[in-house]
Amino acid sequence: MNWKPIVSGALALALMAGCAAPADPDDLAYQAADIKRDAQLLTVDGQAVTAETYLFWLLSAISQQQYYGNLSGDEWEETITIGEEAKPTVDVLKEDALETAKLYSVIESRATAAGVTLTEEQEQEVNDQLAQVAEQLGGEDQLQQWLDSRCITKEGFLALNRVYYLNENLRDQMTEAGELTVTDAEVEQFVEEQDIYAAKHILISTRKIAEDGQSYETMTDEEIAQAKALAEDLRQQLRDAGDSEEKFDELMKEYSEDGRDENGDLYMPDGYTYIYPGYMVTEFEMGALALEVGQISDPVESQFGYHIILRIPVDMDTAREDCNEDYKFSQLTQQWLDEAKVETSKAYDELDPKTFYDRLNEIVQARQAAAESAQPSESAAPEASGEPETSAAPETSPEPTPVG
Repeated sequence: MNWKPIVSGALALALMAGCAAPADPDDLAYQAADIKRDAQLLTVDGQAVTAETYLFWLLSAISQQQYYGNLSGDEWEETITIGEEAKPTVDVLKEDALETAKLYSVIESRATAAGVTLTEEQEQEVNDQLAQVAEQLGGEDQLQQWLDSRCITKEGFLALNRVYYLNENLRDQMTEAGELTVTDAEVEQFVEEQDIYAAKHILISTRKIAEDGQSYETMTDEEIAQAKALAEDLRQQLRDAGDSEEKFDELMKEYSEDGRDENGDLYMPDGYTYIYPGYMVTEFEMGALALEVGQISDPVESQFGYHIILRIPVDMDTAREDCNEDYKFSQLTQQWLDEAKVETSKAYDELDPKTFYDRLNEIVQARQAAAESAQPSESAAPEASGEPETSAAPETSPEPTPVG
């Protein structure tokens, strides 16, 4: 499974269970989830992840699902479809947040073990980013309100952005040490594991341009029969020539209808030298993958016509562009994640995302109402200016710098 960078970062704090301070009555995490902000909710390879961190991730997971059109009503759906599988909503949300927690805890632990830290310039960038967030929201008070609504402290939010730089610096250090150098064997393994292949083909079309000049229409049965007969004749010519690639190229150049430029030359005279699964129509792909390199297929029919396919070697230079140091680092990160040991607490196991989210919203709304009622009232209403009212709130909520 390929690791994909996530939208929101996080901080893994190594706190001892039982060292949590008394609950702050202003602590929204405690009020919404009955869990103290600095309580240990789970561990990743023995490193503690606090309630503050996990709840921030959980809220990010909820926001992401809402963006996808899920969790839109007062009553959330019981399941969310991931791919073709319907999974319980509770599991989807908690597992998404858990995977994020594991990822960032692993990155921080690996960086610490390697002696990787942030430079002074990077530390300054982290603080500058927070200042920009405050400015975007309308000031420090608005920033604090937003942080409270996400159950995270300013220090925790700063830490989210530090993980981005730890990840970058760890990768750079490993690159400089030669630990991410990609070997020829690894490139070959990448091509095999990704099912990448390459092929040329002679296409005898069974479609023709419609009268509108913009679309295609299927040929008549007689025309299709003629196309099939031509494809079979070309295949026999190839057999007679010993299935040589030279003869294949000659016939492809003369007969193939796989797109030509204004001069009549094929757009792909060298064939498709680097094909990921799913890029070509199913019939073509199955026909190509059934061949060994150098073999030629019998005519394969698809919606486009009849294909005579020659399997050719994959362009390894292109493969090296994909199987690079970044890819190797992502694969190594995935290995770390697969090997990481996660242990959850009773509080984690009993945490219900819907109950937590509803209670948090109620608290935030109550705070906003109280703040509005505390505002001094004007003795006289201002005259209407005819101009629309404006808001200092940004159009989108700020998010920490993503890893990757």
